[in-house]
Amino acid sequence: MQLQALIVAILLSATLQAPGIAHAESHDFHYSRFDLQWNAETSTWQGILRVFTDDLESALNQMEAEPVLWRLGDEQEHPSADAAIDAYTTANWLLTDSTGRALDWTFIGKEVDYDITFVYLESGTAAIDLARFASSQGFHELFDDQVNEFTLNTNGTSLRLWLTSEDATKPIASPSHE
Repeated sequence: MQLQALIVAILLSATLQAPGIAHAESHDFHYSRFDLQWNAETSTWQGILRVFTDDLESALNQMEAEPVLWRLGDEQEHPSADAAIDAYTTANWLLTDSTGRALDWTFIGKEVDYDITFVYLESGTAAIDLARFASSQGFHELFDDQVNEFTLNTNGTSLRLWLTSEDATKPIASPSHE
C-alpha cells in the first residue's frame, strides 16, 4: 500500500513539474472552422466561424496596447468586444477574387458557448465566381500549428480547405470556376 502511495506521489509530482502545466486550462489543438454557404437569393456568402474562445481573447489582446479582460459571453463582457471581433475576423478570414481583392465582410454577431465562440459573417453582394481564393492568418500569431478550415457550400457541393501558416492561401476550385 505504501509503495502505491509513493508511486502516485512521484507521478503527481512529475506531472506538476512538466512543461506547460501552467497552461492546464488551455488546449493543445489549435483549430478554427469557417462554414460558408452561398445564398443565391441574396448573392452573398453567409458564414459561421467557430473558434476557441480563449484563442480569440488572446488574439484580441495582441491588437491592444494593454491586455484587456474580454470576458466573452459573460455579463461583464468588455463593451468593445464586438468591434474587436469584427476587426480581427474580417481581416483574417478572407475570400479573394483572382486579382487578390478581398470580398467585404459584415459582422452579423456572435454567440459564446463557454469554450467555443460562433462568429456570424456575411459578404457583400457578389458574383459566386468572384471567390477564387480562401486565405486565413487567424491565430497564426499565437500558434505555429494553427489550422483554419474553410468549408464552402454551393449548389449542393462542398469544398473543404485546410489552411496553415505555411499554406495560408488556397485556390477555390469548383465546377463554377472551371
